[in-house]
Amino acid sequence: MRHHTMSRLLFVGLASVLVACFTGCGGGGDTGLPPAPAQASGRVVSLSVPSQKVGFTYNIDVYLPAGYDTGSTLYPVIYALDGDSRFDGSNTRFDNFREILRSKGTNAILVGIGGTARRQTDYNFPGATAFHDFLVSELIPAIDARFRTTPGKRILSGISTSGNLAATALFLEAPTQLVFSHFLSAEGAFWQQTDTVYTLEEQMFNATKGKTIAATLILTEATAAAGTNATYVHDLYVRMEARHYAGLKLLETSFPTGHVGVDNPSFEDALNKIFQ
Repeated sequence: MRHHTMSRLLFVGLASVLVACFTGCGGGGDTGLPPAPAQASGRVVSLSVPSQKVGFTYNIDVYLPAGYDTGSTLYPVIYALDGDSRFDGSNTRFDNFREILRSKGTNAILVGIGGTARRQTDYNFPGATAFHDFLVSELIPAIDARFRTTPGKRILSGISTSGNLAATALFLEAPTQLVFSHFLSAEGAFWQQTDTVYTLEEQMFNATKGKTIAATLILTEATAAAGTNATYVHDLYVRMEARHYAGLKLLETSFPTGHVGVDNPSFEDALNKIFQ
């Protein structure tokens, strides 16, 4: 009986030593090795920016790329109109663009502008004038004051109705001073205000004769299905191409998608062209 008792005590003691050994040497505890670094993915800052120009407060999401918080680099800024829209039925336009920037490792700040419910007012005229004033004199100064930005490289992106403003903003700025350097208009719904769009373009043409327009305008159309704005986009491209604007880099791109489906691939393609 005593022999069995001693054997059991020896077994328990040995088991305790083994448990302590595994606990201290990698069996679920601290291995003594540095932890694996977390995947760098940037971060998002959410703001509310009131506009006296428009009389509305806009919800703004700002994506800061990986490395922003640990350096002093200045970053180009992409301003995405319709930032809170869910045209694909799932993600917001801001979220889709953020993931594209992350996956490509593009070093740029993304500003998603909310207020999609106001798109017919803000992106078409006459309301587009006040909204553009909001961009130029209220939102951009707020972003530049808070974040490390490159003033000479601002990109404006829109789709469909917001694609209208992404193009007409160039027409408003070129005669006086360019605020954006790149204008990305995907599937612009120019049929909504054809006369106004063409009048503004003609005014730009007359005001910039003998001048150089140091900007890029990318007009993108979808070609895979009926109901796209491809005809209207192409017509504006042909009209502007015939002007031979000095300095203006005018590009027409197309993708075999539907109206909404063109947004992400056209944005990724534009990044390739801008950040090559």
